[in-house]
Amino acid sequence: MRLRYILVLVAAVGLAAGCRSTRQASTSAPEGAPKPQEAPRRELTVTTFTAMVNGISATGQVRMAEDSVIWLSVTKLVELGRGLATQDSVWLSVPLADRYFAGSYADLQRITKRRLSYADLQAMVAADDAGEQIEALAAAMGYEAKVYITGRRKVERLTFPFRKWQ
Repeated sequence: MRLRYILVLVAAVGLAAGCRSTRQASTSAPEGAPKPQEAPRRELTVTTFTAMVNGISATGQVRMAEDSVIWLSVTKLVELGRGLATQDSVWLSVPLADRYFAGSYADLQRITKRRLSYADLQAMVAADDAGEQIEALAAAMGYEAKVYITGRRKVERLTFPFRKWQ
């Protein structure tokens, strides 16, 4: 019985040693080969906030890569909603309320009854009175909101932390 365990152990060690790769990968590029380019670094502005909408308090984060994309995430234990704004379109999702929006800025203007463009959203997020501007936008959409900006910082990222929505 003991001999059987020893044989099984020896067979397992032999199998594991046999699976090991013996080839060594070259870490240097061949002479004359072009060097790979580093991914471009992008600076993101991250703004955190606390919002009270129709009696429900939630926290959120807005990340913005200037002249490129704006992300929005609102949470209270679970994610309540998220949004993505690019130069040409806007996506909003509030799954708990079963509300979704995907469209152009012209469609968004019809809903909010306010002139909105990517530049307007970008200025709103970067402004010192961003909370008040967001409250006014929420009021235009029929929601009573109070927004407090709790922090703003700049971070550097190599790539964007999302996959493009299809």
